[in-house]
Amino acid sequence: MFTKPLSAASKLDKAIMLSITAMLAMNVVVLANQLDAAPVVAQYAQPSTQPVAAAQQA
Repeated sequence: MFTKPLSAASKLDKAIMLSITAMLAMNVVVLANQLDAAPVVAQYAQPSTQPVAAAQQA
């Protein structure tokens, strides 16, 4: 499969390559979304700096 040029590849070989490419592309998209969401998650995961009593008075 990998030793033949793409033009000489069979339909099954082309389908396999397309499937692998689509899987890798989806993994990159999901990873990019996770990295983009990480600062937001970290911001809300930090404990509050205000004491509970001061927050209740406000």
